[in-house]
Parts: sequence; C-alpha cells; structure tokens
Amino acid sequence: MNRLKISLLTLISVFLGVNDISLAQESITFPAKDLQLISQRYTGSQINWPLILEMATHESETNTFTLASADVLKLQNFSNLAASVSTQKVRIQELIGSGATIFAPQELAKVTRMTDEYQQRIKEGDLETAATLADQLPLAVDELEKILMDNRLVDVQAQISKKTGEVDKRLGLLGSWQEADQGDLLKELDGLRTMIESFANLDFTDGSTVIIEPETEAIIRRSRIDKLNESTDTEITLENGSLLAKLSASGKSKSKYILNAGPSQSELRSQNFYAEAEGPGIARLTNYEGAAVVKANDVSITIQKNEGTIVEEGKDPLPPVQLLPAPGLAWGSTDSVIYRTSVVFPFIEVDRAREYRVQFSPNPNFNEKVTSIITTQTSVTLQDLPLGTTYVRVQASDELGLKGPHSETTRIIRNIDNKPPPLFIDKTRNDLLFTLQNAITLSGVTEPNVQLLVDDEPQKISASGQFSIKKTDLENDQILSLKAEDRSGNITDKEIRIIKLTEAVLYNLSLQGARGTNTIEVQREEITISGNAYPGLEVEATLMDFRRTIKTDSRGRWGITFTPKAGNLVITFKNAYSGQTYLTKTYTVHIN
Repeated sequence: MNRLKISLLTLISVFLGVNDISLAQESITFPAKDLQLISQRYTGSQINWPLILEMATHESETNTFTLASADVLKLQNFSNLAASVSTQKVRIQELIGSGATIFAPQELAKVTRMTDEYQQRIKEGDLETAATLADQLPLAVDELEKILMDNRLVDVQAQISKKTGEVDKRLGLLGSWQEADQGDLLKELDGLRTMIESFANLDFTDGSTVIIEPETEAIIRRSRIDKLNESTDTEITLENGSLLAKLSASGKSKSKYILNAGPSQSELRSQNFYAEAEGPGIARLTNYEGAAVVKANDVSITIQKNEGTIVEEGKDPLPPVQLLPAPGLAWGSTDSVIYRTSVVFPFIEVDRAREYRVQFSPNPNFNEKVTSIITTQTSVTLQDLPLGTTYVRVQASDELGLKGPHSETTRIIRNIDNKPPPLFIDKTRNDLLFTLQNAITLSGVTEPNVQLLVDDEPQKISASGQFSIKKTDLENDQILSLKAEDRSGNITDKEIRIIKLTEAVLYNLSLQGARGTNTIEVQREEITISGNAYPGLEVEATLMDFRRTIKTDSRGRWGITFTPKAGNLVITFKNAYSGQTYLTKTYTVHIN
C-alpha cells in the first residue's frame, strides 16, 4: 500500500512538473492570521496573498483556510515566476536609467502594461493569467533592451523637456529659427534660443540637464554616445546669455562635457556650473559643485566648488576667485504663510556684495516661470503672488559680477480664509522622516492662532506660526498624527511617518546567485542583491570600479543585478531626496 501511495505521488509530481517528490505534499490547513505567512512560504512574497485567498476553501466556524495539495504545487511553481518578475522589474528600472523613456517608449509602455496587469491579476487572485504574464515578461524586456540599444545609435541626444515662454530652435547651422515645442529632439549643430522671460530645459540621455535662461542662444556642437560604456561626449557653445549645467552623477563621473562660453572652453566635472557670455568677448564662469577645467589663450586653470573666474578675449583666465557666501534669511523659518498678493522678502547683507539677485517661481527647481529681481538692497517686494506655494531664493554678486551660491529656498504659502490652514513639517518629503536616534525633535509652521493637536495632544504655536515636537522612545516605524484647525473651522490633517533606521532592517539582504552574510560567496556569473527597506531611500552599491544607485519603490523594495568581482562591496543607504547618508556596510566578495 505504501509503495502504491509513493508511486501515485510520483506520477502526480511528474504530471505537475515537480522534480522533488517532497514538494507534492498533502493539503494544508492554516488559520486566517497566517495568510501572509503562507503566501511568503509558498509563493515567495507576502503580497501574493490574494492568490491564496482565491484558491483556498474557508471554514467560517474555525476561521481557517485549506489548500488542496494540487493548489500547493501550483503556488510553489508560481514562486519561480514571481521571482523572475522581480528580476525583470530591476532590469526595467536599469533600462529606464539608460534612456528607455526616450529611445524605446512603445516597448517600455508595453512592459509597463504587462507589469501593471500582472499586479492587477495578483490582486484578483487570477494565478493562471498572472503566470502567463510572468512567463512572457522576460521576452518583452529583452525586446525593450534590443530596441533601446538599436535606437541609441542615432545622433538625437537632447530633448527639450520643459519650456516657458517663447523658445526657438534652429536645425543645423544654416537652418532658420522656428518655434520649439516641448518634447522636440535636438542633435549636433542644432541651436536653441530663449527670449525675454522665457526658459528651456535641455535633457541629455545620461540624465544631465542644461537650463537655458532668458535671452540666451546656445548650440549643440557635439553630442555622441559610446555604446560600449554608455558614456557621452557633449560640447555646447553659449553664444550669448546664460545657462546652468547640471550634470548627472554618471555624467559627471564618466562622460565628457565641454562648454564654450565667450573666449573660454570648460571641461565640466560638476553637477552645478553656471556660465554667462557677452558675445565672444567675455565670459563669467562660476562653479558650485565638483570642479571644472577652464581653458583660454593656451592657459588652463581649475575652479573648484564655490569658485569662479572671468575670461576676456586675448587674455589668460583670471585666477580662481572665491565666491561670496549665500545670503542668510532674515525670517526665522523657511516657510511663511501670507494672505496678501505681495510680501516683503528680507535677507541678511553679505560683505563686499555689489548686488543681489532674488528669484521666485512656483517650481522648487526654478526651471519654469522664474521671475528675477536685481537689487542693491537687502529686501525686495514680491508682487502678484499666486495662491499656493511660491519658492524664493537669493544670491550675492561680487564686484566682478560673479554670482555666489543660492541661499536656502524659502516657501511662501499664500492662502485664503475659506481654505484649510497650511501645515508643514521641516525636512520631510512625502511625509517621511528618517532618523538613526531613539529621540527626535520635529519643527514646522502653520498659521498663527490655529489649534494644533499632535496625537490628540495640544501644542504651543509661536506668533509666527512655528512649532516644535519632541518624540522619545521611537519605534522602528510609527505614525505621528497632526491636526490643525483655524478659527473658521477649517481643518488640515497630516500624518508623518517616522522611521528609525536600523542595520537589522536595511541590511536584511536577499541574494540570488550567491550566498553568505558578511562574506558573499559568488556562485554564478551574475548575481542579484535585493532587500526590503523603506520608501524614500536611495541604495548605492560600490565594488571596485562598479557603482550602481537605485531608489527604493513605494513599498521600500530594491534590487541590483550585476556581474561581481572579488573585493569589498560597499552598500550605502541615503535619503533619496536630500542625499544624506544614513548607514554604510562593507561585505567581502569571494569568487569561487
């Protein structure tokens, strides 16, 4: 009888494609509270629990579920497909970083639809359709990668990602100027010009951006890409006006960016470089990050962070000049609430400043609808402010006309009485706040004279609307509930998620193609390292000359696939928005 039972079990295993007889197990019964645990065990992920719910039979009296043995096998087989989907999602993100949104939009849209449909089928408990989509996804991602690489060989390298006001383009040196549209692609020898009060953003395939300011003309002299190492070779000439070059991290580290301005030529290794040209005769160059090598009249100099220079035709570049510091803010907070259309914006005087430039915009990146005010005073009146949030910053210029770094950005919130009071918490993004400590003090601003409750406890508010909250004995992950109510009964509710970061959570890594803890033993040519952390984090992995950065998704998940080398693998967790480093850990990688 036992032999017959084993033989029958073997036949079932072969029929269902299970090589390990032990997987063809009996039906299982489990309590409802273990639904996600069972999902993790048999499908590889807790989020696949709707599949369990759809397959299992429910006993209401005991509140238990039962899975038939055949369904258990189906779920176990599906777990490999689910793992494959996770791997493909990492590939998709890497391909997006390589330019898929520009060079393979249709194929990217297809795989995005497939992953969205896959998630929807999981939610509906439709295992068969989810499995089919998971099986088809690798081929679709392969096709996306092929089309991306084929299309990257074309010489269209830059895209007008944003424009404000009147912006023109010129196709080729002999072309005529015509109106440019957002989304237009420009190649070598194409030009772009802005008029008064107009801006344009020119995005390159490696994530770098050049912001063209008003009354500016620029030409793309060279724009090429090396398919082997994905580095770019870009040269831009600033004929007249001003621009801000913001190189991406990858562009700064491995690409070549040349900027011609007036009689100068600069090779950039900077993520924040500003150039002004008055025709071919003179250029003012300022660098706010990294470094730049400036050449003119057969002489080269290097300007470091917060240094500048002036280049005049026929003369050597001026030796590097230390820029003036950013003006301090006279307000006690970077957030202010007003109810009028205008406000006086004061700031602190900078010694040796010739003048100041105050800019305000509805965009925190100051790349659209920017208004600039030049003044010699330490305050300006901002007029015609719209409802909502306006962002303001100021910088000082020295006697040479070199502009120093910008001040901290101020948010001015114009409100009306029939709207809920604004409620802002400093140093948060998407209502997330990270800390490494057991206690934290939060500060924020709202309207004066409102009633503020934090976890149902009243809080003191200053005459300017500022407040602070101290929390001790923090848990790993907790929610802080805030409620602001003005005298008209308007209410603003906000929940701040406070996360205490720990190594135990961040470095609970999953390895594919390798094993180990502090020492990683590589078992395959390509390995995948993944984890389950928190949203709003950026993960940076460095191994020898390999460097990869990826953001966690909305559930905190992340994964990196790469070909390893023997050495020290450093994994660092940072704030995805501010760049603040939280934790770093080093692993030793051994190649078997």
